[in-house]
Amino acid sequence: MSVRRRWIVAAALLALVLLVATFPMRLALGWSGAGDAGVSARTVRGSVWSAELVDARLGALPLGTVRASLSPLALLTGATELAFERSDDRLGALAGRLHGTSPRGMSDVNGMSAMVGGLGMIPVDTIRFEGATVRFDDAGKCVRASGRVQLMVAAPIAGLDLSRGLSGPLRCANGRAEAALASQSGMERLTLIFDGGGAWRARLAISVDRDPTMAAALAALGFRAAPGGFVLATSGRF
Repeated sequence: MSVRRRWIVAAALLALVLLVATFPMRLALGWSGAGDAGVSARTVRGSVWSAELVDARLGALPLGTVRASLSPLALLTGATELAFERSDDRLGALAGRLHGTSPRGMSDVNGMSAMVGGLGMIPVDTIRFEGATVRFDDAGKCVRASGRVQLMVAAPIAGLDLSRGLSGPLRCANGRAEAALASQSGMERLTLIFDGGGAWRARLAISVDRDPTMAAALAALGFRAAPGGFVLATSGRF
């Protein structure tokens, strides 16, 4: 290859790198299918290399205002991988990666997020991620799940204090993602199952003595008697 041709190739590669690095994040998110994966924001500023997403969300989870960047190498292969990070004294830290192409979902997420609307009749208000990964294929089947989550219940349930939360591991089970959570005492257990389309089912089991006052309070909240305690089942869509 002649010197002149080498310079032309080098200039073309440099131009391609500059084009990718300065490409607007707003357009890249629209073209990459990130919206189909549930990624949205009120305002997007900056390039794919360094951007700010204002009031970002992943489905029903509010992420707040985050710094974000798309992997240029992933874009060149037709994939979407968005690294994000939030540093907020009020909301707390949150960081990880979002994937808009199959297998879509999130990976290596650490930090906290509010849960608007909770889990139906179960008053969950905050979720904490610990190295959480959940990925779904194009059919909505769970193909990868790992790490842990913790759900915080701010409001007392029939006098029970669950403010310390229920925590447990993530896994794939029968094509869906599943989180089997327990309180520190082990007397309260919450199983959360959800699919790639955002549909979820939750089952909260509380092991308590058959105290008439407690039974009446739990029944008023929708719990039903079950072997070893009381159970509340609910479902919805993120």
